[in-house]
Amino acid sequence: MLTNERAQIDEESLERLFPILSSLNRLFKVISITLVWLLLLVVLFVLTSFSNLAFASDDGTITTIPPSSINELRQAGKLTISTRLAPLKAVAPQQQVDLYIQIATDTWFAGGTHISAFDVEDTIVLRRKKLANNYTNRVDGKTWSVQEWQLTLYPQKVGAITVPKIAVTVNVADKPGSNVKGTLYTQPQQFAVALPDEMLANTNHYIASPEVTFKQKITPENGSELHIGDAITRTLTINATDSSAMLFPDFPLSKSEMLYGYRGPVESKDNQNRGDFSASKVYQQTYIVQNSGEVNLPELSFYWWNTKDEELTALTAEALSWQVTHTPLSFVNAYWLYGLMLLVLLALTVIGGISSRKRIQKQQFPVAILFACTVINKQFARTEQYLYWRNSDKNKRATYKPNLRLLDDSIHGEKENEFLKINQGQTNENLLNRWQRGFSNPNTESGQSLKTRRFYFMFWRFISNKSAS
Repeated sequence: MLTNERAQIDEESLERLFPILSSLNRLFKVISITLVWLLLLVVLFVLTSFSNLAFASDDGTITTIPPSSINELRQAGKLTISTRLAPLKAVAPQQQVDLYIQIATDTWFAGGTHISAFDVEDTIVLRRKKLANNYTNRVDGKTWSVQEWQLTLYPQKVGAITVPKIAVTVNVADKPGSNVKGTLYTQPQQFAVALPDEMLANTNHYIASPEVTFKQKITPENGSELHIGDAITRTLTINATDSSAMLFPDFPLSKSEMLYGYRGPVESKDNQNRGDFSASKVYQQTYIVQNSGEVNLPELSFYWWNTKDEELTALTAEALSWQVTHTPLSFVNAYWLYGLMLLVLLALTVIGGISSRKRIQKQQFPVAILFACTVINKQFARTEQYLYWRNSDKNKRATYKPNLRLLDDSIHGEKENEFLKINQGQTNENLLNRWQRGFSNPNTESGQSLKTRRFYFMFWRFISNKSAS
């Protein structure tokens, strides 16, 4: 007993002298316990793997087998895949057709499901719903896990449309601790597309949908007064259910000398809410007024095939018109060239008038022009001078006396009409003699009546005709 007490005292003395010995002793115990637990886990893992990879035969031999495949699960009735189309009846071009892919297992899904891309001839295929519907279904007392995927098809042409087989990669649990991943294939599907109305045969501007709205917003208001340089904004909005914005019709810009147009940003959006699909598209057209007058924007329309009521309707945005006037600045900008031409023409006219007046005063124009100007201005003394020049030039007549007048002073007032009638019946020779006799009589101021002008013109014609003969 004394020996044990002494040994205990010696160990305690050593631990006091060397504290590290105590730490090493505790570390050794922790490592030993950890190794024991790891060895136990390895044994359990091996036993579990052995139970999954082998079974005992009747004669006691052990045969290993691979894990169950996707095809084996399907053949065993533990995994199913099916497809369906809605609606089942014939549809119109651009009408939405829903393709449902349903996958069910009697265990559970251990990972994500992937649907491979596929093409359908003359059909737009969209996966607008990103997630599947997950639910459980109880059949014959057994609970099944179900995934249902929804894809949308939009046929573009009339005829029979075939949906090919589709590869679907699934990951399901075979048994606790064992997952099976593989590919399933759907069965091909077929549906018919027919034109519901002959009016749609020659147009692509239509939408097939249960519900469609078409709205127009104009800034400024229709009929208001505009000025050159103002902007007109036309905003068109289409909303439709069970359709896609990529199928909506487009609207061209209006082309006119009165307007310069350009397109604004187009806002397209496809929405889905709990399996209900809708689409919207906003078009914006902006026009800048170029000229004054009446500005018009044409009517815009497209057809809507109501898939619910099976009716064809034309949706229309009404035509628009405005009256455009000039601002002072726009008027100058529009007609500055014409104004400049007018100023130049006026300047040339003034310069030409001044120059002509000077040339008339200097008698630099032909005698006919000088004669006409003096008759119009009632300068009858000069008129007789130009008549003399005309007669001297054409008929080689003799002298001119400026102190003599052409007509007799006794012919004036009421006697002028009688004189005119008498002269109208005379021959050219008598008239010429009458004119020549006027040079031998004293000259006073010529008459100022309009009929006196007629006498001068008559003598001018007489001289000209005589020279021509």
